[in-house]
Parts: sequence; structure tokens; C-alpha cells
Amino acid sequence: MSLAERFGIPIPEKMVEADPILVVEHQQDMRMIVAHQLNKLGFSRVMHASTGMEALEKIQETPNISVIICSGELQGMQGLELLSEIREDVKLNRPPFCIALANVNREKLMFAVETGVDEILVKPYTLGDIIPKIRRAFSLFHNPKNPEKVYELAKVHLREDKLEQAEEVFQALHESTPESARPLVGLAKVALKKKDYDNALEKLKDAEAKNPDFLHTYSLRGDIYIDQGKLDDALSWYRHAIGLSPLNPNRYKPPAEALLNAKNYAEMLEILEAGLKKGISFKEMNHYLSQGYYEIKNYTACTKYILKAVDSDPENITYLNQLALSYKVTGNLEEAKKTYNKVIKIDPDNQQALFNKAIMLSQSDKIPEAIKLLTRILDKFPNFEKAQKKLEALEAKENQK
Repeated sequence: MSLAERFGIPIPEKMVEADPILVVEHQQDMRMIVAHQLNKLGFSRVMHASTGMEALEKIQETPNISVIICSGELQGMQGLELLSEIREDVKLNRPPFCIALANVNREKLMFAVETGVDEILVKPYTLGDIIPKIRRAFSLFHNPKNPEKVYELAKVHLREDKLEQAEEVFQALHESTPESARPLVGLAKVALKKKDYDNALEKLKDAEAKNPDFLHTYSLRGDIYIDQGKLDDALSWYRHAIGLSPLNPNRYKPPAEALLNAKNYAEMLEILEAGLKKGISFKEMNHYLSQGYYEIKNYTACTKYILKAVDSDPENITYLNQLALSYKVTGNLEEAKKTYNKVIKIDPDNQQALFNKAIMLSQSDKIPEAIKLLTRILDKFPNFEKAQKKLEALEAKENQK
């Protein structure tokens, strides 16, 4: 009896053409050609991604993807790295994965198979090659003998905090493949959820002995030390993971988040700026950079990154207030005023924006307007001492005229 049968894992019989397909390809023309061909053949929901990080976002947003067609050569995170991230991320469902490889040799093919791809398209491929390959990828993945189905069940149990069930599944996988590091990493994830840190670290030590190149062994160590509040130990392992995969944006996010939370802005910026030089980019990167530079009062750099953050979140009040202050400090008063006005339009009672606009009015010798605005602020916030003191000073100044 296979593990899939033992755990009662359902096996779909065939692809459903109404289910989404994800095409991951950095060349726009190729991406559009493949998508168009799939549409012609009856697949009505074809999604596109140009990078691995974009693909991960699509997978998280769309848990029922029927198959992924992914180029092996992407910018930053490569196709096989993307597959590894999908396999190990507890939050994500792992669909059948078909990779398209160029300049194929036996070593490259074997590495793809060892990484867990379900089918391989050899570039240049014809459009007629696509359907047979993705159907075969689907049938190979949804096979009772495929351990990937069992790993997916373990991930579901972890997501749902069914820790005993997850541990049972990972233990069964470990017993069926005792030389593999992967089920040991899974068991370490269960132990981490149970706050059994010593056990988790012991499992990772065993996993490393079996496969010292298994990247997630090191990133998970970082997560364990973060959970214990041991930032320096965590950063050591996060940096080790970055060293093993320096072009994978996912390796930069955990240390950036940990350092931001610890208010260690200088080290966070050092890690992220090193990533920028390698072309690293991910959704939250401008947030981390803008907040770091804002906190160390480098308002020129802050303006650069916070503008990019605002592009993706144009009504974020925190960003807009920080942007306005950065403009103000760097002498761009007109843009500062426009930005404060935008904040007040979104949130008419925003104390910070109202007060700073009043200060700017007073600095521009528009004293009556500043007094009027400060009076309005104090009507809303009668205990706002800074506004009260500023109003009294401006009224005294006006009375001296």
C-alpha cells in the first residue's frame, strides 16, 4: 500500500480545463504565445508571472492552480528554486510543475528530476509539445505512488495546526526515505510549532548531515532562533542561507523583517542594499528600505524608496506622512504641502498631517491660516499640547503687530 493510499489522499482523474494554469516566463512574447495557445485549446484561465516572486504571489492568491509551466531561466530566483520554495512553503499548495529548459544536458536533466519536476519541456519546443507535457505532468503528480502528494497532506495538517497528524505523515515519509533530508525538515517544522526547539534543531542537524546543500535546513534554523528571541543566532543562519542562494529574494525577507522588528535599521539596510546590488526585488522591499532610512533620518534615501512604496499602496497614511516629512526636511516644501493635503483628504482628522501643515503655514508667514488650522486641530484634539503651545505663540506674535 502506498503512503497516499494509507492516508486516504484523493487522486483526481484528469485536468479540468476551467481550472487555472500559471505560465512563468520572463520573456513577454513567449509568455503571451504560450498563454494564447492554451486559450485556443480550451484552457480559459491562464495566469502569467514574469518572476519567481510574482509566481509565488499568484500561487498564494489562487490555491487551485492545475499546473505550472515555468521557464528554468528566470531573473533572480530560477525555475528550480521556485519549485523548491513551493514545495517547502507550508502556506502554498504545490501544483504539478512542468519546467522548460534550454541547452539541456544529462546533468541538467537529472538535477531537474531530483528537484522534483513532473515534466520537462526542452527549448526550443513547439506549441504542440505543451499539452501532452502538461497532461503528463498532471498525471505523474497525481499518482498514488508520488510522495509529493503525501508532503502536501503534511503541509495541510501544519497549516491547520493538526500537529500530531502532520508529525505522523512526516515520520512515515522519513521511514520510507530514511536518507532524505526533506522529511526531517518537515519534522523540525512540526517541532517548531510545538515550541520544542531542541528537538527541531536536532532534526535539522540530522537533515544537514544527509544533505548539506538543502537550503531550507538553514533558513528554518533562523526561524527557530527568531521564535526564541535569539536574533544574532538567527541572523547567522539567515546569512548562511543567503550565501547559498544569493539571487533568491525569499532569503532576504526573514532577516529584514526580524531586524526591522528589532529596530536594528543599519544591519537591515546593509543586507537589503547588498541584495539590491544583485538585482533582488520583492513586494515588501521598498517598505523595509523606506522605514529603515526614515528611522535613521536619511530623508533623501527615504524619499526614493517611500515613493515606490506609495506606488503600490497609494492611500497608506503612514507612508504619506513619512513622505511629506521627508519632503519638508529636504526642502521640497511644495511637494510636502501637496502630500499633507492628500493625507487630510483621505483622513480629515489625521492629527500628524494637520499639525505639520499648520507648522508649514506658519513657516511660510501664513500666520492667520496657521492659527485657523491649529484652532481646528484643538477642537478635535483638546489635549494636544504641542498644538496648544504653537497656537499661543502664533497668537502672541499676531498681537504684537
